[in-house]
Amino acid sequence: MVSSEQDLLKISKKKAFFLDLDGTVYLGNKVFKGVHEFIARLKEHGKYYFFLSNNSSLSTAQYLTKLKKLNLDATLENIILSQHPTIEYLKKQGFKRMFLLGNSALKAEFQENGFQLDEEHPEVLVLAFDQELTYQRLLKASEFLQEGIAYIATHLDNRCPTLNGYIPDAGAIAALLYKTTDRLPDKVMGKPNKEMILFKLRNLNISPEEAIMIGDRLYTDMCMGIEAGVTTCCVLSGESTLQLIKESKYKPDYIITGIWELVNLKYD
Repeated sequence: MVSSEQDLLKISKKKAFFLDLDGTVYLGNKVFKGVHEFIARLKEHGKYYFFLSNNSSLSTAQYLTKLKKLNLDATLENIILSQHPTIEYLKKQGFKRMFLLGNSALKAEFQENGFQLDEEHPEVLVLAFDQELTYQRLLKASEFLQEGIAYIATHLDNRCPTLNGYIPDAGAIAALLYKTTDRLPDKVMGKPNKEMILFKLRNLNISPEEAIMIGDRLYTDMCMGIEAGVTTCCVLSGESTLQLIKESKYKPDYIITGIWELVNLKYD
C-alpha cells in the first residue's frame, strides 16, 4: 500500500537524503515531475542530499555534466557512484593492473586514479556496466576468470531502465560470465553495499536514523538502506511495483508513486 501523507511527514525531519538516479530522479534524459522543486526544498531547509547511482557506464565527470544539463543542483561532493568505493578498495588492496569491462570514459577515470589497463597479465578483473562490450572481450574475461584472478564488480544491477524499456546491466554480464566460468564476483562495491552511504554519514557525523534512502530497486536501494540502518522509501516510478514489494524480503519503510509526493511536505 502506498504511504499516506501523514506517514510521509516523518520524512521531512531527516537530515540527509540519499537519492537514486535511474528510475527515481529521472528516466533516460527525462527528469520526473517535482524533482527540481524537491531539491530546492531540501536546499532551502539546509538538508544534505546526495545523488547515488550504481550505473558505472559514465565517468564521474560525465555524470556531473549530465546532472547539470538536467538542471539538477549537483557538485562532485554530492555525487556517489559505484566506481568510487571500487577505486578506494582496489587501492587499499594494492592492485595496479586490471582488465576492465567498462566504457572508454570509465577506463580513463581508472587510469586517472593510477591504475594500468592490462589486456594480457592483469591482477584483477573489474566488471562495470560495459556498453561497448564485444564478444572478444568476453572471451578474454572468461579466460582470466578461469585462471583464478581476483574478480570485483562495481555493481550487479540486472537491468537498467530507459525510455524504451530495460537494457542489460552489469548483473546481466556477470550472469553470462557465471554460466561460462562458474564464478561470481568476489566482491561487489556498489549498492547494496552499505558502505556507499555509511562513509558519508560518518564524515557528516549524522546517525543512520537521521538519514533516508529513496530509490526504486528493492535488491539494491532498499537492501542497502536496510543493511545500513537508514529509513527507506521505495518509489514506483522505476523498477519496483506493489506486487514486487509484497513478494520481496526487503520491505521499505515508505512507498510512494514518485518523488513529486515529497515536494509539499513541511520540512523542519
